[in-house]
Amino acid sequence: MTSSLTGRPAILCDWLDVTFSPTDCPYPELNLLLLDAGFTVQRDAGGSRCYVPPEGRGMVQVTHASRFAKVSISGGACAAIRRLGVFDQVLHVLGTSPHKVTRVDAALDVMTDASFVIESLSHRYPDGRVSLGRKALPVKRILSTRPDGRDSGTYYVGHRTAARFTARVYDKTLEALEKRGELLPPTTRFEVTARKDSGATLRDAALPESIFWHIAAPALLKLPEGVPVWQPNTDMTWASAPPTFDPAATLRRRVEHSAELDALADVADSLGDEGRKYLLFLLERRISPSAGSETADCTESAA
Repeated sequence: MTSSLTGRPAILCDWLDVTFSPTDCPYPELNLLLLDAGFTVQRDAGGSRCYVPPEGRGMVQVTHASRFAKVSISGGACAAIRRLGVFDQVLHVLGTSPHKVTRVDAALDVMTDASFVIESLSHRYPDGRVSLGRKALPVKRILSTRPDGRDSGTYYVGHRTAARFTARVYDKTLEALEKRGELLPPTTRFEVTARKDSGATLRDAALPESIFWHIAAPALLKLPEGVPVWQPNTDMTWASAPPTFDPAATLRRRVEHSAELDALADVADSLGDEGRKYLLFLLERRISPSAGSETADCTESAA
């Protein structure tokens, strides 16, 4: 039987991918916003910039390629950005350039044991096919036996398919324990994903309730009363607040509190009296406009 809920529980954006033209990406503004919010930055093996929130969980990845630029915000980073109070500002920055939302995840946590929910869904769909839209999608279950003897894990709908809408139902308590050693009360997460040409927009990241229930009901959950009907390809009735910055203050604060600069200074001191002069030379050469760094121009492709 389809799970039901009382009232209208909170739905949260748990992943966001936004794609831009390689020559029109709002990277400089996003970079300033994230640095001002306390994110640290590093590069991955592919050359993408990866911003890690102050808590250390999640990542905002900025990728530049010859044919596109993409900003990818993980679930942990979405949560951190909300806690920092700048989620709408991030969306505003992303919306300042022509773009396409290529993935948005919306999630609902229900305080119930996921093993029973997954068992119920397996009985409801014994043929292993679930319709989230017009076409039935295959089901994949990845389960393990918990210490209490119950089988639990993740129930995927449309896993690794080209479907515009997919979903997963998983044991968040078990995931938190296995991945992070966290102890949570019995919690089931219902998570839906809209991809590609689904019609998802930044509005759906800001207000994900409608798109969540459009995908999840009635196949996985019973639709609560009063949920607005989802309209694809529209940002109407939603506007985000533009961020306000003091770039000079951000630079000063980041430099003054940079642990990496402190560590580099220690390395420079090990070289002797001229060590810090050499460090300053390297820093000046690195940030000099003549160096051609892509940090000054988001239109360049990452190495």
